[in-house]
Amino acid sequence: MSLASSLAPKEHKPETLQRSAEATAPVVPSTARTTPKTAPAPATGAKYTDPDFMQLKVYVRRKTKTAAARKWEDSGGRELSELVETLLERYLSS
Repeated sequence: MSLASSLAPKEHKPETLQRSAEATAPVVPSTARTTPKTAPAPATGAKYTDPDFMQLKVYVRRKTKTAAARKWEDSGGRELSELVETLLERYLSS
């Protein structure tokens, strides 16, 4: 074989492969990767879907939170977030 013939472009001959039944089966893409996660439909008036609300994470002592939540519920309050909202509004107005 000469140098010129070894540098010449070679013809590409498609190879025939025997395929198994698995290889010829149609490939169905997984929807798990392409489908975005969505939350279940929320109840009407849920705070986490209302753009006027945001989640607030604070650290307080467990006994303080438990006692405050109990007292708030005993006085007719429904959620601890209502108490925090009330206290923050009073703080801002002072």
